[in-house]
Amino acid sequence: MTSEPVTHETRPARWRPLAGAAGTATVLALTAAALNTTSPTLFRGLATLSALLLLGSYRVTAPWFVARSETWHRVITFLPMTAYVAAVGLIVVTAAAFLPDQPVTSGSALLMIWIFHHIGGGIREPTSFAYERLRGRLTWAAALQVAATCCGTVGAVCLIRTLPVPGRYAPAVFATCLSVVIGLVVSSKKVFERVRKLATQLDDRAENLERCLTRLSHGAAADRDQLRNAAEDAWDDLHRTLRNKVETGFHLYGTFVLPPARLRTLEALVTDAIRSPGGPAYREATARLTVIRAACASKIDTVA
Repeated sequence: MTSEPVTHETRPARWRPLAGAAGTATVLALTAAALNTTSPTLFRGLATLSALLLLGSYRVTAPWFVARSETWHRVITFLPMTAYVAAVGLIVVTAAAFLPDQPVTSGSALLMIWIFHHIGGGIREPTSFAYERLRGRLTWAAALQVAATCCGTVGAVCLIRTLPVPGRYAPAVFATCLSVVIGLVVSSKKVFERVRKLATQLDDRAENLERCLTRLSHGAAADRDQLRNAAEDAWDDLHRTLRNKVETGFHLYGTFVLPPARLRTLEALVTDAIRSPGGPAYREATARLTVIRAACASKIDTVA
């Protein structure tokens, strides 16, 4: 299978990685300052500034990163994810440190992680080499979703526990917190189940389409119309599955299975393979389907 084309800048912007590194270093310095401060106001200001600066550094560095070769991608692809996880971890540690004395501040910080991940979109997956990255997306998307939900749940519980309610309503407050925690467990289980179901359907429908294309390419000319219709139906099923997000059913946010541009490319390949059985498009399409199936192999669960 040929790699996905990568659009290179006519003039590589050498300042982008330097600016990203400088921004990340500044974020680390601000985070260290936030950890050492005892002022809640200063902590909130430094935390907000760090989050904005980290997001800006990522936006600045992303075009340079996407323009690199596949080798570069494989070497440094873990850096944005590592920085994101490290930043979230620092916020969690800081929130835990402030929890005894400043439960509202701690709860708000944890809730902001959930808001950033769900509403802000969290860290964006590069669209280049989408097939090679599919196995990773199926692995970390659900884990980050559950981690962000855990942070949001703990933050919500902290805020609920600080509500100025009379003592006679304490059982109701406890029941509310318990309900939130139970909801966390149920939703986390459903996220991982969703990924396993998605991987199973992707494998099944990609295999079905691959078989239909092979039969169409090697079948008798008299059966071409019937085989072509079967291949088109198989593609429709796979196309609907590929349009899903990995960890959520909401299409406003979440991690794509394949980015829209790559999905359109695959659609064009399959269409050409159906129109011209046995040609180069058939070989390229089946190669990409094989990569999709290989990425899903470890997540298949037929009883999920």
